[in-house]
Amino acid sequence: MPSRWIERLKKAERSLSVQGLLAAGLVMLMVIATGAMVSSTLSNIRTVERLSDQALNSTALALAATAERVLAESGDQKTAELRDLLSDRVIAYALIAGADGTIRFHTNPRLIGSRLAGFTDEPSLIPLNMRGRHVSLQTGIPAYEFTYVLHREDGTSDLLMLVLNTFPADRIRAETQGMWWSVAAGIGSLWLVGTALGWTLIRHARLEGQRQRQEHLAVIGQMTAVLAHEIRNAVGSVKGFTQWVNEKTEETDQRKAPLNLALRGTGRIENLVNDLLRFSRDEVYVIEAIDVARVIDEALSLTAGTWQGRIERRVPQGMACLADRQKLLQALQNGIQNGLEAMGDEGVLGISAGTAGRWLTIAIKDTGPGVPPEVRERLFSPFFTTKTSGTGLGLAYSRKVIEGMKGEISLSNRVRTRGAVLTLRLPASEV
Repeated sequence: MPSRWIERLKKAERSLSVQGLLAAGLVMLMVIATGAMVSSTLSNIRTVERLSDQALNSTALALAATAERVLAESGDQKTAELRDLLSDRVIAYALIAGADGTIRFHTNPRLIGSRLAGFTDEPSLIPLNMRGRHVSLQTGIPAYEFTYVLHREDGTSDLLMLVLNTFPADRIRAETQGMWWSVAAGIGSLWLVGTALGWTLIRHARLEGQRQRQEHLAVIGQMTAVLAHEIRNAVGSVKGFTQWVNEKTEETDQRKAPLNLALRGTGRIENLVNDLLRFSRDEVYVIEAIDVARVIDEALSLTAGTWQGRIERRVPQGMACLADRQKLLQALQNGIQNGLEAMGDEGVLGISAGTAGRWLTIAIKDTGPGVPPEVRERLFSPFFTTKTSGTGLGLAYSRKVIEGMKGEISLSNRVRTRGAVLTLRLPASEV
């Protein structure tokens, strides 16, 4: 039977490990998918922006080359042809300036003869050759400025400046930016589905863990029940004979002390057997509305009535939970006893209760050394204990009955001060 229990334990650990790996893999997959969607969208937007700039630059270059060809042709009509060419609605305005900055041609005839801003007495047009940039007009409308050096046959150069309207390209950019809404919706849907799937996975893992734990407890219960009955029968015979001999022995007899010691030993064995039987039996729950203040007071009276330390009780009247009274009382006694044993003869035992939504929470706090993190969860395992004496069944039994009453139990260390906190959560009710 022990080998069967060990095999089931290993199976449960493997199952929980697989569930954890699946949850981690799901999160990693969602992160990778989110990164891929964001990266792909950024790449598409940058590509569209680059292509729109190339389209503007190509359009400006084609217009500049055509203007250069028109100016190279002889004839009185070249200015009119140039004006017709540069009057396209894609052009906000255009101008031709000489090396000294004097405007020789402008789509606004009133500006012909004025000086182009930014020119010095000895300007160099070479750095301005085929340069494009995004600018804003005085009206605040975005535009694209393209400069091009026109080379004449006599060796002189003029500057052609084309300022193009960018509303077609801007519209495409705006539509591209709208992709973020689709991407955001896709990412939101991905994480919504992933979160729901992860929550289902975690819930399944929790239920699987509870099922495996119940199976372990059932196996342990079968084993301990058999052992407890056998031990009880043997101890009963030993205790009966020892009591008979003790009653027949005079108080002055030197055998009296060893007999009393033997009786105390058999008493401890009986207590251990009772703990084993209580832990191994199938529980039957009588769920009803329990006055929390009254059951806590009873637990304190039975467990901490003669304790020399200080008790801080913060339990409002009129609070109730749905539980089996005797089993909740036993769980409270176990928690209080553990706190007292951790502190010794002095310290502060705090016990409080409160409600949050449909849950009622009872917290038992001590000022002892606290619980080492590496053994915190193992303290709820049967037969595991950090004490020099004890069965290691107190917290295991408390978990068994609290979860059997549809509640939760946890053990943690206090945050600001030294000590541990045992927390019981049960369904709240009305008195």
